[in-house]
Amino acid sequence: MEQKHLVFVYGTLRNGHSNNHLLKEAYCYGTGCTEASYSMYLISGYPYVTSSGTRYQIVGELFAIDDDTLKTLDSMEGHPRYYERRETAIVLGEEHYVAWMYFRDPQGQLMQNGDYNEVNFDKAHVPNKTGENPEVGH
Repeated sequence: MEQKHLVFVYGTLRNGHSNNHLLKEAYCYGTGCTEASYSMYLISGYPYVTSSGTRYQIVGELFAIDDDTLKTLDSMEGHPRYYERRETAIVLGEEHYVAWMYFRDPQGQLMQNGDYNEVNFDKAHVPNKTGENPEVGH
C-alpha cells in the first residue's frame, strides 16, 4: 500500500486511544504540534479543534496513510459534514510538514492546552508500543 497522504491526529486516533486501530497500517512519524495556534474543545469526551480561536498549538501524531485509510478516516470523522479536513502546517522536531487535520467549530468545554493526553487522559495507563509502561515502575 502506497502511503501518500500525511494526517495529523490529536484525539481518539492517537496511539493508546480508541480509534488508533484505524491507523494500524500507517507509518507514525511521532509526536509534534501545529505550527499555528488553535483551540481544542471537548464535547461528550471527544476533542474538537476549531480555527476560530487562537489559544495554543495542538499536540498530536503525524501519520503517513494510503488512499483507503484516508477514505476510512473521512467516513469516521463525517468529512465534510461533521468534521472538515484541511491542510495544516505541522512541526515535528526540526522538520516542517503539511498534513491533513480534522476541524470542527462546535460549542463545548474549552481545554486548558492543546494536548488531549495531558488534559483528559491518564497517560500512566497507556502502554508503549512494546507493551511496557515507561511511567510505571521504571
